[in-house]
Amino acid sequence: MGIPDTRQYDWGREILKCVAVVTMTVDHVGLLFFPDVTVLRIIGRLAFPLFAYLLVLGMRSTRDLRAYFNRLFFFALMSQVPYALVNGVQPWEKLNIFATLILGMIMVYFIERSSLAFIVPLIASVVVPVDFGVYGTATVLLLYLIGKDWRMGSVIFVLINLVLVLYGATYQPFAILALPLMLMHDRGKLGIGSPEAQVKHPRLRKYFFYAYYPLHLTALYALKVLV
Repeated sequence: MGIPDTRQYDWGREILKCVAVVTMTVDHVGLLFFPDVTVLRIIGRLAFPLFAYLLVLGMRSTRDLRAYFNRLFFFALMSQVPYALVNGVQPWEKLNIFATLILGMIMVYFIERSSLAFIVPLIASVVVPVDFGVYGTATVLLLYLIGKDWRMGSVIFVLINLVLVLYGATYQPFAILALPLMLMHDRGKLGIGSPEAQVKHPRLRKYFFYAYYPLHLTALYALKVLV
């Protein structure tokens, strides 16, 4: 028998992943099946800030940034058709959340190197039709700042989500509800079990959260067609 594939695990991060996946799924169920049930869309507002925060955490902890980028790019390709079907657009009309996270990743990469080139992906999120648009990349930036200065990052994050109401994003302020979870994780107060605990098959768990996005979109769309 071989040695089990284990590693020390950030349980707080696991909790955030699960909350992000559940709230995203609730949002998409609301979008496809219950468009008039606003509470489902409200719950869904928590998902993207959590995914953006997890991206920043991943960039800090990864041992291979290029491999991390390649994973995002691969699943962006895999997700595009299911995303387009669920949202009722052509595949080239609007890019999925992985494309938004890729732009956010490039932006943080340049900020970490004190390069003004970080403006390029920010502008790209305005020009290129990606999910969440410039709000998406700006959110990644703010959650990166929370790791540096949580007070400033938190205040700006709250203000941006409140201001978006003026532009018709009625439910967007509810994204603020994700902030306490992120701050708890940042301070090491979110987690279950011993931090020294080992988890079997971490690679399988990691890829599950990537693959879940295109798979759940495909399943929901198929169910919608059948119903």
